[in-house]
Amino acid sequence: MEALTLGPLLLPVSRLPGLAALLVLLISTELLDKRHPGLARWGWLTLLVAALAGRLIYAAGAPGAYLSAPWTLLYFWQPGYSWWGALLGGLIFTGIYLHRHAPLRKIGGLSFAATAATGLLVLALLPGTQGKGDAIPDLRVFNLDGEELRLNQLADGRPLVVNLWATWCPPCRREMPMLMDFENDPRVQILLINQGESLLAVERYLDDQRLRFTLPLLDPEQNAMRRFEAPGLPATLFYSAEGQLVDRHFGELSRAQIEQFIRRQGRSLDK
Repeated sequence: MEALTLGPLLLPVSRLPGLAALLVLLISTELLDKRHPGLARWGWLTLLVAALAGRLIYAAGAPGAYLSAPWTLLYFWQPGYSWWGALLGGLIFTGIYLHRHAPLRKIGGLSFAATAATGLLVLALLPGTQGKGDAIPDLRVFNLDGEELRLNQLADGRPLVVNLWATWCPPCRREMPMLMDFENDPRVQILLINQGESLLAVERYLDDQRLRFTLPLLDPEQNAMRRFEAPGLPATLFYSAEGQLVDRHFGELSRAQIEQFIRRQGRSLDK
């Protein structure tokens, strides 16, 4: 299991370490604040510093993704964190803060240790990428002319991003302009496969949004969702230039994720 469905929401399990640590930190500091005044304030500040540090260190690995839109660094709901960066940032801030607030040193140190231990424990228990190393499947899809195609025959030898989407899915819609930008990037191939909708609905949506993809694909029977065991949409599969699955992501993508995928694949090809 790589994602949890919470009603209409899709939560990747990769976010569980951060969520678990966040809950332990905020609940413990709020409950103990009456006995240790100022502890809750430290907890909130630590959370903010850790989130910023995790984001900045992650962004350092994909600088191009944020240079064009630096404000997206503050889109905290989007994926793209270095857990080790967040831990280091929180630890440094905690050391400085507690050095200046002696009454909170013991309880603050214990709270931070419990928070870090919770996050690291959940991180260690996360499942690996399901199907890693699998080849691109022989899935039947259709182009907008109604021609039947096979997904594994569409790969052109570049690293490949396969995105499953639908017009009714808000995060899918938010991703599409960014994915269209990458379609013009010679380093990567982008294939979008609509799930379960009619040709008319897809064409109308793409025209209304002025989205011009080279080869938008249709999967009216949603075979791709079943094949990839996707719990919801959007779902994204990352394949190497050799056609092997290297990663999967369920939920909204960020530009930095694709940039990092391209960089890693580029390093692999250089070896």
